[in-house]
Amino acid sequence: MSSASASPSGPAVPERDDHLDDPTAPTPVVFIMGAGVVGTALAARLVRAGVPVAGLHGRQAELSDASSAISGVLSSSGEIPEIVSESDVVIISVRDERIREVAERLVREKRLRKNQVLLHTSGANAAGEILAVARPHVRAVGTLHPLVSFADPRLAVVGMKTVAFGLEGDLLARHLAARLVGLMGARSVVLESRNLALYHAGAVLVSNYVVVLADLGRSLLVEAGVPAAEALPALIPLMTSVVQNLAQVGLPTALTGPVERGDVSSVARHLEVLVERAPGLVELYKLMGREALRIALSKGPLDADAVARLGDLFGPVGGGGPAGAAAEPAKTKRNPGK
Repeated sequence: MSSASASPSGPAVPERDDHLDDPTAPTPVVFIMGAGVVGTALAARLVRAGVPVAGLHGRQAELSDASSAISGVLSSSGEIPEIVSESDVVIISVRDERIREVAERLVREKRLRKNQVLLHTSGANAAGEILAVARPHVRAVGTLHPLVSFADPRLAVVGMKTVAFGLEGDLLARHLAARLVGLMGARSVVLESRNLALYHAGAVLVSNYVVVLADLGRSLLVEAGVPAAEALPALIPLMTSVVQNLAQVGLPTALTGPVERGDVSSVARHLEVLVERAPGLVELYKLMGREALRIALSKGPLDADAVARLGDLFGPVGGGGPAGAAAEPAKTKRNPGK
């Protein structure tokens, strides 16, 4: 942190900390509250990027010998060490329901200082609200949310270099968070507080619910006679190819399959067998089918008759996206045998 300068006419006056978001200034010192998968991986990534991490503090239950080994940072539990107060940035990286509790403890134990920046790693909570108790005790509060799925800190350390981070909060906090993200070699997505929950819902759809879809797909393969131990491994290359297509050609080009081809007969057979053998999935299949048809029509025109018949099978098309944009009617015929 900045040092105090003496004045001939009075006591030392702390210097301003405008350097915190100055890319030419010394790299800020970070302390992380929370030694779970996210906190450990974030500490490790920052250290590898040359950012000094003064410590990693967590509950005894979440600490292990691996926490220090993976992160390269001294871990602690119990009493919050005084070095927290000497850090430029404090990052709270705990479960959402514990963020306020940790912020309150930092305030209660007087571990925060006015020239610090306090960040948290939740993607669903605005910093001004969830860190409100600490806001009067620091210079700025903000959100630093890694847009990636964490299952193992060792794997996350490597992957974090390429992910996006959702940033929100006070201007100084956002600038400083963006600087840390840049040092890690990652990229930033800046958000307004009112849009944070919507952003997080989008993230959940393409991460957590992909796992749900994988489980449902696996269950159908097992019902179809594929051995349970082989069903998921058989689906993984298919799922991987879809992600690769999204990365390489983007939307809507990455969409393939019977809806994209206008293959009404295949869709009809799917619905028939689901009604008979997996009725609980019929409405989900129709919902996803409506969205697939919307995307297919944005990719290129389909045979008008096929669109109408698919519409009858799925129900009304359009309105699935945030803007509620309806799919445009087909104007020319695309080869359904593609």
